[in-house]
Amino acid sequence: MKKISALILALLMVVGPITGCGTESAVNETPGTSTPAVQDKSADIVVIGAGGAGMTAAIQAVQDGAKNVVLVEKMPITGGNSVRSTGGLNAAPTKYQERDGIKDSIELFVEDTMKGGHNLNDESLVRTLAENSAAAVDWVNDIGGDLSVVGMFGGASVKRIHRPSDTSAVGPMLVTTLNNKVEELGIPVLLNTKAEEILVDANGAVTGVKVTGEEGTYTIKTKAVVLATGGFGANAEMVTKYKPALAGFATTNHKGATGDGIVMAEKIGAGFVDMEQIQTHPTVNPTDQTMYTEGVRGNGAILVNKEGKRFINELETRDVVSEAILKQTEGQAYLLFDQEVRERLKAIESYIKGGIIVEADTIEGLAEQIGVDPANLKETMEKYAGYQASGSDPDFGRASMEFPLTQSKYYAGLCAPAVHHTMGGVKINTEAQVLNTDGNPIPGLFAGGEITGGVHGGNRLGGNAVADIVIFGRIAGSSAHAYVMENGGTTEPTIQAAAKPAEAKPEVEANYKDGTYTGVGQGKGGEIKVEVVVKDGEVIKVTLKDHAETPGIFENAEEGVVGEIIRKQITEVDAVGGATMTSEGIKAAVAQALEAAK
Repeated sequence: MKKISALILALLMVVGPITGCGTESAVNETPGTSTPAVQDKSADIVVIGAGGAGMTAAIQAVQDGAKNVVLVEKMPITGGNSVRSTGGLNAAPTKYQERDGIKDSIELFVEDTMKGGHNLNDESLVRTLAENSAAAVDWVNDIGGDLSVVGMFGGASVKRIHRPSDTSAVGPMLVTTLNNKVEELGIPVLLNTKAEEILVDANGAVTGVKVTGEEGTYTIKTKAVVLATGGFGANAEMVTKYKPALAGFATTNHKGATGDGIVMAEKIGAGFVDMEQIQTHPTVNPTDQTMYTEGVRGNGAILVNKEGKRFINELETRDVVSEAILKQTEGQAYLLFDQEVRERLKAIESYIKGGIIVEADTIEGLAEQIGVDPANLKETMEKYAGYQASGSDPDFGRASMEFPLTQSKYYAGLCAPAVHHTMGGVKINTEAQVLNTDGNPIPGLFAGGEITGGVHGGNRLGGNAVADIVIFGRIAGSSAHAYVMENGGTTEPTIQAAAKPAEAKPEVEANYKDGTYTGVGQGKGGEIKVEVVVKDGEVIKVTLKDHAETPGIFENAEEGVVGEIIRKQITEVDAVGGATMTSEGIKAAVAQALEAAK
């Protein structure tokens, strides 16, 4: 019976799904064959990229009244770099700042951002960012998010960065919130679908997007396109093209951040700005490229070199801190904090579970473990505690010193700079319209997030990336919808949101021993524990019981890998792209569990 079911399933896969096809007629047959090519589709707005900016743009467009919106994403999962964001969203003035007695203003936000960007920023875009920031916090919270704790980050004059109430990383919370809203609104997301080309007419107005997906290559005809493809930090060739000094640097970016939007926009005459402005994040673990959130320093951690001495105001801007670390022995440093800092920042737990943090009961013990001079480190810590008590740091001028760092245990994480954010990109105006090389808007083309340039100038402040993707994502979505209304109005959806896949069932016979088994594997955030249920000789259920994997990423690995294991009854299945380490951890845990079932 199972073999018959498997055959039927295989035939259905060959025929292909009926839902999701556009209303357009099929294009010509593939040359030289009798096989018809994939049907073209249509939408009023095509958003290229389903990261933070893209999902925000699509949601806002629908909230404004758009009906026929589709998200195109080349990766097998949504989230992009946004899911990796660890800090928060800069905003001012907000009700949460007022609650905490923090005096801030739009003018101070603009001033800090311009100063942090070395005044290379487009001030009109910076002012747009600041003026819409408080509303961005409210918007995220209104759609189910959690930005209610205000903290300090480098380059800010006051506490301005808004984070989740449990002090966890902002990215997973934001991406989960956006995913849920996209699903609630029924916005279709075409995963594993790469945008190849933006099509324009003789007047340069957008008419469609050529894409390649699992079905093949086809065109989505459209009135408006929102570019939200992110930056190019994972494209080493493009990085070194614009900034040769970064050759050989590691990156914090996900592997899909390769600058596809830059290439497509250039072909239709878009203008660019600040392409050589590429930021390194100063505190990245050089072994596995885990980025320590700036909140660790903002909450009180210090940096020491391999001689056990401080060398910089830890709350300086990222470019300044990165440059200072590179001047230290081996171009590395240690991020050092105590139990009090750990307890005030949940994000630290994932670093500890991931095995990249060293801990000890004493300063001397910590020094021994990380190989620095104990006397130097003890002197450094005692001096810092004194500075914290007096409220003055005469050595480096650090103004915010949350804790004296005297509460055992003590912790240290090795860090070094890595390519983090590309500040340059397509040139936009305050309406998120993409401008051509003459400075005029390209009709029907909008952009938001890291694909754009001008907002951050020569250096991005921590907390401004999340502000950027939400604020300009919303503006791009609203502007795209307004453009559609001015050019014929909305139409009914022609691409349907994919139905959730049916629960995985065994497709082949197996011969395991019935029972419930447990296993452990190593994921990105540490150990992954699973429970495997075998019935009638076959694996019918796999449950993740305990893990510290990143929300917004592990769910895709869990669904994809577990489904394939159940269907094929083996653990040698493909990892889910963008969640490779989590996938491998799940596979290893299930394999260990099944050893007892043989």
